[in-house]
Amino acid sequence: MAVPLNDVLASTLEHHHFTYGWLNPVMGLAFAAAGSFLGLSASRYARAATSPGGRLRWTLLAALAIGGVGIWMMHFIAMVGFTVTGADIAYDPRLTAASFALAVAAVGIGLFVSGGKRAGWPRLILGGLVCGAGVVGMHYTGMAAVATGGRVAYDPLLVAASVAVAVVASTVALRFTAVVSRRGTMALASAVMSVAVVGMHYTGMAAVEVQGPPRADVSGISPLVLLLPILILAMIAIVGMVFGVLASPALDAIAPDATRDRNDRPSATVRLADAAGQ
Repeated sequence: MAVPLNDVLASTLEHHHFTYGWLNPVMGLAFAAAGSFLGLSASRYARAATSPGGRLRWTLLAALAIGGVGIWMMHFIAMVGFTVTGADIAYDPRLTAASFALAVAAVGIGLFVSGGKRAGWPRLILGGLVCGAGVVGMHYTGMAAVATGGRVAYDPLLVAASVAVAVVASTVALRFTAVVSRRGTMALASAVMSVAVVGMHYTGMAAVEVQGPPRADVSGISPLVLLLPILILAMIAIVGMVFGVLASPALDAIAPDATRDRNDRPSATVRLADAAGQ
């Protein structure tokens, strides 16, 4: 009995996550660290803000920094290193933009839901669940934007692992945004957050399997065409946020009562984090 040609060709296509070596993960880690540090800085100013409007502006800036630069840019830079042997890669620009919006919205909603250091652990866990779900949605929406010349399938166990990493990492990140106050602490927290973001991404990518038969025609935009304008926009955003932070009053020079709620004794987490940053 003859075997259909499609069954012969319907095999797993070889794909690579590190086509350009360590360039993509290292660049992604750098963006994750920069976005995390800027987001933690903005969160620090949000806690010190004396008006609801000021608190809202700094919180939105934190969401853009962590979600847009720290999470989404890391994801995109790492995805540029994803290739399928013998097939072209193209991106759907609408789904790519949607994944960016999901990342920023997830962090923003998570920050509002978690409510800061005085809101308690139930709200923090709820915020982590919401933020983690949004980050997972961002990742797999970004994957849906990729036309690979084959059919993308996922290992359910590794997908579940990536979801768990995203939720835990989001919960820890939201806690960091609520408690860190010293520069050294923020640097340490940024390192932890950036490693978690990279770990979640590559856990999710390890679940990927590209199945044939390969198609010669893929619709969309080449990731290398998108890379330059996205890098330029990201650098503009980072520089703008840096100048925004630098142009604001130095919190270290403000009296402690201005940056801390009155009669609010620091929690054990705050004391531990500040001690680690000394």
